[in-house]
Amino acid sequence: MRIAIEALSLSSKNLTGIGNVTLSYIRELQRADPDNSYFIYTIDALLHADLPNEKWRHVRYDWRVKRFKYRITDALAVLKGGSEKTLPAVFRIVFYRLLKMALEVIDRACLYFWLAKSMRDNRIDVYIGFFADFFPLFFFSKIKKIWLIHDLVWKLYPETTDVNTWHKKHAIVRNMKRADLLLSVSDSTRNDLARLLNIRKKIVTLHNAADRKTFRRADARSIVRVKKSYEITRPYILSVCTLEPRKNLAALLDAFAKIGGRVRHQLVLVGMSGWKNTKLFEMIERHPAKHSIIVTGYVPSEDLAPLYSGADVFVFPTLYEGFGMPVLEAMQCGCPVISSTSSSIPEVAGDACVLVDPLDTDALAASMEQVLSDRTRRSAMSRKGLAWSRQFSWEKSAARLLEIIRSA
Repeated sequence: MRIAIEALSLSSKNLTGIGNVTLSYIRELQRADPDNSYFIYTIDALLHADLPNEKWRHVRYDWRVKRFKYRITDALAVLKGGSEKTLPAVFRIVFYRLLKMALEVIDRACLYFWLAKSMRDNRIDVYIGFFADFFPLFFFSKIKKIWLIHDLVWKLYPETTDVNTWHKKHAIVRNMKRADLLLSVSDSTRNDLARLLNIRKKIVTLHNAADRKTFRRADARSIVRVKKSYEITRPYILSVCTLEPRKNLAALLDAFAKIGGRVRHQLVLVGMSGWKNTKLFEMIERHPAKHSIIVTGYVPSEDLAPLYSGADVFVFPTLYEGFGMPVLEAMQCGCPVISSTSSSIPEVAGDACVLVDPLDTDALAASMEQVLSDRTRRSAMSRKGLAWSRQFSWEKSAARLLEIIRSA
């Protein structure tokens, strides 16, 4: 069979959720499937993934309109960053902005045409989509279409995504209904698809996993290194997520304030800055224990396992997740976990974690204090988390995906 994998996220220098999922499936399929031919489709350069032999090919969209759009985008950024505020300068900015908008429409149409033509020319049998809001608009040949759905953030929390127009939302639902098979990263997300979007076609759950080479108990030397790098000088509470309202870090800050006088821990917030987080940083600035709060920003993947391993507890009071990867990462690193009762978290956490109502900051604070004050309980949670996390593996999920491909 000839299989196309949409891998738009692998053009980003820094990988986050969808990029890591896409890369993990590609690596496992390379190990598990010596027979089929794979075509990895990207818009820009293919980063992170190595293609081992002629059965794995990279196909890149590189039409002139895309390069022209990039030049106009760069020129507009220079104009907007300039100090000249004269009327001709304003007119140039307006002109370039309108030109950029027109080019984006033309470029997207060209991308759809190129993709359909390329898959016909490459005689593709199965198309697998990984990106959240991208799906080919049309196909020139009969292809089995499979789409992995990561979450419904765009439906439940549209203000935290750029999928916030009626057109984009309608297109996503239409594409789901056009797919021959939908895959979901959790039973929770699968149920949401039926409940919120009235999707009635077959949906198969394929759980995510955390890379076992990256996320495992780190040695003492690595823990000391990262603590020094991020100026962590005391025992610490860790949270890893994009800094945005959906992650509910305001509740964590409130809970930290409630227990602040009774614990000597620092609070370490790891993750890239996300949508609408001005209030979060204002809360940190006004926090009574602000000198005990560390915001690291994005950290490289090699630092995550030592950060998890060195923490006394990992706290993740999220309001909604399609899967909840940080919970699994923390468990694999032997870190006790406190998380929320929302969405997919109970499915990922099992009975190995302490789960609380994410809107109940008193319960969150009480759970944090109980876990932090009881070393024996933390050790038991660590062992339980390590055992529970073993049921999630990319090898298992990729083998199931390969079964689905072969039966398509």
